[in-house]
Amino acid sequence: MRAPLRFMHLAAALLSFHVAAAHAIHFDVTIGLDQGPVAGSRITVGAYGDLPFEHLPIDVHTGYMVFPGDFGDFEGGPKSTDDPGFQAFPGSLSGASGARDFIGFRAVGTLLQWDAASGAWSAADDGVGIRLYGAVPPAVANAYIQSLINPRLAPPGAAANFEFYSQGTLFTGAGIEGPVAATIDDANANGGFHAHLDWFIEGAAPSSAYMVTLQLTDAASIGGRGRYVDSDPFHVVFNYGLSAEQYETAFMSRVSLPVPEPSTWALMVAGLVLTTGLARRVRS
Repeated sequence: MRAPLRFMHLAAALLSFHVAAAHAIHFDVTIGLDQGPVAGSRITVGAYGDLPFEHLPIDVHTGYMVFPGDFGDFEGGPKSTDDPGFQAFPGSLSGASGARDFIGFRAVGTLLQWDAASGAWSAADDGVGIRLYGAVPPAVANAYIQSLINPRLAPPGAAANFEFYSQGTLFTGAGIEGPVAATIDDANANGGFHAHLDWFIEGAAPSSAYMVTLQLTDAASIGGRGRYVDSDPFHVVFNYGLSAEQYETAFMSRVSLPVPEPSTWALMVAGLVLTTGLARRVRS
């Protein structure tokens, strides 16, 4: 019996993904505006890069998009990664002088951890966290520079505020510590940008899958103009020290499977983790 054409296309994509991942795994959250760079547009989220699918899986519990991630990827080492990155293609945002868009992230909810024995997701263990380093908002950076040049003219708390943002945003099982929102990047003259922020897993984290939730925003607190509606939330499910099979099980437990070919999504996840394993072997 011939394999469905869709399955064959996905298998071919996974094969090319295997080769690419031996060098580096690279994928981005894409950023757009549903009505273009005009007031009232909603920030939109999509996927671009080495991931071998056109549409992201959807979380069965929340209806949000789900991105895979791996703290053992080729570039990041065992406890850090810079994927997923963030990319706005030219023309997606306003890069006009005096009307330049700044886009940032907003941390949502709590850090969730998968339990292999029960197959359930719950709040992460005490002392375990995932830290995301966003850019310091322009107003905070400028105030800090002013405090170095002429402390008497700097706003109160300029140095402390700069330090607050410099420590990054920490997702824990109890909630968010540090800045809830921080800058990702600002649009260049052509209305786009491409940025990769640093993610770290901290504490005595057991091998497991971990999930964080984000939104994208242009709020004034991150340097934006507050003209756009925040994006829908989305999840990133990270692998930390699991085998390919274990991570596939954890990831698929969150995914709303399409009909009639759920096996193709399982194959996609297996391809991601297996190629990550290949990258580890190449690196070592």
